[in-house]
This record gives sequence, C-alpha cells and structure tokens, in this order.
Amino acid sequence: MSEDVDPQALQQDLDRIKDAMGIAERYESAPEQWLLFSVLVAAGSAVSQVLLFERAADFWYPVVWFGLFGAGSVVLSRRYDYAFGPGHSDPNVGFQILVVYLGSFAALFAVDPFLPELGYLAENALTLGLIAVMLGLGYLVAGETLKAYRIRARDRYVLHGGGVLLVVLGVAIPNVDVLHTWGYAAFGASYVVYAAASYLVLTRT
Repeated sequence: MSEDVDPQALQQDLDRIKDAMGIAERYESAPEQWLLFSVLVAAGSAVSQVLLFERAADFWYPVVWFGLFGAGSVVLSRRYDYAFGPGHSDPNVGFQILVVYLGSFAALFAVDPFLPELGYLAENALTLGLIAVMLGLGYLVAGETLKAYRIRARDRYVLHGGGVLLVVLGVAIPNVDVLHTWGYAAFGASYVVYAAASYLVLTRT
C-alpha cells in the first residue's frame, strides 16, 4: 500500500537539511582559503609594521597589500577556480566583502587633504583603523548574505564574530596611543587567531 507524499512537507524537510549544512560541507575548500587569507594578512601586517618603524613613504603600504592580495587572488582563481566578481544569479560573498573593503579607500581619498596634519603615526593609525572597520562591515554583510545559501547559523556567526572583532579593533587603533605604533602587529595577530579559531569551527561536523 503506497502512502501519499505531501510535497510541501517534503520541501520543508529538504529545507531543514539544507539549513544544517556548514560552509565546509557546501564549499569544501573554504576553510583552507580562510587560512591562506590569514597568511597573507600576517605577512602584510609584518611588512607594514617594519615600514612603520622605518617611517617609509606612504605609497609602500598599498604596494605591499595590493601585491600580496593580487598574488593571493591569482592562487585562489587557479587552485580553487574562485572569482571575486559579482555573482550571476546568486550573490558572491567574496565580492561583497571586496566592495565594502574598497569603500575604505574612497573614504581615505575624501579625508586625504587633512591627513598630513595628523603626523606620520596618527595618519597610519587612522588609515589602518578605517580599513579594519570597513573590512569588518563587509564580514557582517557577508554573514547575513549566507542566509540566502542556507548556511547553518554557527558558521554564519564566524563571519559575524570576525566582523565585530575587526570593527572594534579598527576603532581602537586610532584611539589607543600604543596602537599608533603597534597597530599592524595587533591587526595581524588578531586576524591570525581569529582565522585559526574559524577554521576549527568551520571544519567541525
């Protein structure tokens, strides 16, 4: 004797299964990419900290960061077939983070005429702080976007937590005197710890 199947109930069951999926289950290489990104952040922060101590010219900072992440993007596109462009039918989370992050440079250009009055350390602290805040906002937006992909809440909270961490750190760097000197070290160390913790959460079944 066959039983009638309720299509609506079946769809609800499928939705619940999808809701339970993690980032690593849906995108197998995502945790590995997270670690790669943390390595780039650590390297960029270490080099920038040395540049800060040496009072290097301002143009060296974007050279270092864009160089590292340009190389990282090539690795991601070739190894994981990942693209940072806008999605065709679904939103691209990486593209969202990138757009918000690049917004920090538009903000910096807007205040650029006033930056020289701050002095070298204060100017760098403001620049790093603003970039960290905008990157954090990008993470918060991306965490919400993952709801559209039915990613489980625990994994979305990884992005939310990283977003809050970056916003708080970005606010602290210009306002705490010691971070005017050690801001890049604090940024790099904080991100590496966050990425390692995120990896453990994302790979936990």
